[in-house]
Formats: sequence, structure tokens, C-alpha cells
Amino acid sequence: MPEKEEFLPFHAINEFMRDDYRLVILNEVLGNQDQIPGDKKAGIGKLIARYVTVPGFRNSNLAPLGRKAKGSVSLFERSSDFVALIVESWRHLHEPLAKVIIEILTEREWASLLSIEMDRSKLPGFLIHWPKQDTFEILSKAVQEKDPQLQESDDNISLMAVWMGNRLPYDLFAEEEKEEKKAE
Repeated sequence: MPEKEEFLPFHAINEFMRDDYRLVILNEVLGNQDQIPGDKKAGIGKLIARYVTVPGFRNSNLAPLGRKAKGSVSLFERSSDFVALIVESWRHLHEPLAKVIIEILTEREWASLLSIEMDRSKLPGFLIHWPKQDTFEILSKAVQEKDPQLQESDDNISLMAVWMGNRLPYDLFAEEEKEEKKAE
């Protein structure tokens, strides 16, 4: 009988994401809502209207982009549903990168890969097992080798690997902490 998979809630991604990059993602998605699927746009709007407060606005969705994005940071840090909608919407804005990442992860024989069309926001969270040999640096280099025309940052490549692979490198960091404690 296979082992039961462990999942981390989607908002656990915040432990692996820089504060400035989180704000970049929020600005990009909230500023390009006309390019994301309608159900994602509606879900994001509902969550912002309900849980985000922007001083001077009864409806936070009507706030200027920068203030709305900044106000949405705390929701992103605590709501798995909001993270899932934002990152799935962000994926739609970076479709060429998603395709390259899926090709690379397939070539590297990642287990439990889902199709590119799969709406990952419907999943229960992130798997915790990350292949040790596939560091973010190695995946970034593989993307640049596979498609040199693709102008994506290392941060974007890492986020797309996390999202399309549906995993966080949680177990790698847990192992590092154990090794550090042994050395002390």
C-alpha cells in the first residue's frame, strides 16, 4: 500500500518567498486581471473585498493597484485559497514558462506530475518531497538552456517549478536543519 502523501497548505509558500517578490507577484496578477480566467478573477475579487482593508475605500477592489497589492500581502500570508488563486492566475500570465517547466520536470522524471492544463488551485496543497538533485539553480539553468529566448527571472522560474511540480522543498530544509543540529 503506498504511503499517504503529506501536504503543506498553499500559504506555506511564504516561508520560501522573499517579501519583495511576493509584492511583485501580487502587483502583476492584480494589474493584469483582464488576462486571467474569469473564475480566478472573481475569486480574487471576492477574497479582497471580504478580507483586505485599504484605508479610504469601502471596496478594496477599487483602490489603486499599489495600495490594493500592499493591502493583500497579509491575506496572501495567511490564506491558502488566496495563494492558490493568485499563483494559478500568475501561471496563466507566464504560459510559455509553464510549458518549459513541465517539459523539464517530465525529463527529470518528477513523480506525480500533473498535466499543464490541471488547475492546481483545486489541490489540497503542496507535496513536501523535493528531488535533492533538482535545486532551484539547476532548474533555472535547465530553463535557460532549453529556451534561451525566454526572459524570466530566477525567482519566476523557481515559483513556476514549485507550482507546476506542486511541491515545496520542505524536506530538503528539514534535512539541513537535522544535519546542522548534529554538527553542534
